[in-house]
Amino acid sequence: MKKIAVLFMAFFTIVNLFSQELETKKPKIGLVLSGGGAKGFAHIGVLKVLEQAGVKIDYIGGTSMGAVIGGLYASGYKARQIDSIFRATDFDALLSDYVARSSKNFYEKRNDEMYAFTLPFKKLKIGVPTSLSKGLYNYNLLNKLTYSVRHVRDFNQLPIPFLCIATDIETGEEVLLNKGYLARAMLASGAFPTLFSPIEIDGKLLVDGGVTNNFPVEELKN
Repeated sequence: MKKIAVLFMAFFTIVNLFSQELETKKPKIGLVLSGGGAKGFAHIGVLKVLEQAGVKIDYIGGTSMGAVIGGLYASGYKARQIDSIFRATDFDALLSDYVARSSKNFYEKRNDEMYAFTLPFKKLKIGVPTSLSKGLYNYNLLNKLTYSVRHVRDFNQLPIPFLCIATDIETGEEVLLNKGYLARAMLASGAFPTLFSPIEIDGKLLVDGGVTNNFPVEELKN
């Protein structure tokens, strides 16, 4: 009888410990970063505070500026590193789509010297620029920053699983980006209409995700 009692107590202890382990198991934490242009820089401060508190982010998603910062964080950068990157970024060059003169051909160099700016000419009519930037400088910069994960095509395989949102300019529908080239996805999510040219991905012309979904909480939950 004593043996049975001891076995029963041992079994109860094991079950009780297992139950406590389930109760104390940490939940998965997802972080969503919204768009908002320069206001998006506040996301860096949020990431710093979370790191100081010891909060581990298991999934991250974002739109526009939130996609850029979220994508960098997902690729392995820490908050202080992202802060240093943005402090060192030449935003005048970013907006003007600066390309080094050494990288231009003869005609591009000549045009830079002859003209202050150009206007589109279609059907015998002069139009206005469709965007201030074609995004080449931005793409080169993001490509360089995400070089360490250049081989990753499924964003779930990044150091932190990541997704971002863009908008199909032809249909006006939301487009979820969680596969492909990380730099191109980040660029598409932040391609603010008239400021940056649309980015083509899988045959779709994509612009800023803030047009359709500036805070993709449900997408990250899914």
